[in-house]
Amino acid sequence: MNKIHRLSILLIALFSFNTSFAQSPMKEPVSFKLKNGLTVVVAQNVGLGKIYSRLTIENQTDDSQKVAAQVLENFLSNKATKFNEGMLENGKPVARVTMTFNEANAATNITTFEQTLSFVSNAFINPEITKEAFNEMKSAYTGNKADLDSITIKDLQDFYNKNFKAADTYITIAGDITPSAAKLITNRVFGDWKTETTAL
Repeated sequence: MNKIHRLSILLIALFSFNTSFAQSPMKEPVSFKLKNGLTVVVAQNVGLGKIYSRLTIENQTDDSQKVAAQVLENFLSNKATKFNEGMLENGKPVARVTMTFNEANAATNITTFEQTLSFVSNAFINPEITKEAFNEMKSAYTGNKADLDSITIKDLQDFYNKNFKAADTYITIAGDITPSAAKLITNRVFGDWKTETTAL
């Protein structure tokens, strides 16, 4: 499947997330790349008051990496839960994030978009795979506990280094944001992500 077609599918999936998109005038999507190769697609929806975003990493996980992927996914999901708990005003959420090992979805109001995208960026670029974090990841693992005996911190680091690259990443943004504002924000929060392998 070519990348443009894939991006179109991502946009359609993102728009269907909230039916209010049909009630506001949506502008033609704009696509651009950051210097590190990360692709951004922006669909401005004037007056919506909200911004939805999806980060997708096109990593090719094989069967030998399933446990590493699941352990990392549980860790990222727990991080998202803690973030969501802190993003409340008067008991109502002002931002919500879900994360898997290769995707993050966020729904925010305008004022919390950059903070939320920064959280997602930090989680994916700097997962902080320390011994303490590794033990936390393993304790949160929901699969077969026997699988954990065969995985090490190095396995997790190798999995990350193989699969997490800016050039393989797409960010789709839709909502009350201009393409120029989205470019500034994505450059601020993702621009330092290098295209070469990063040691953890």
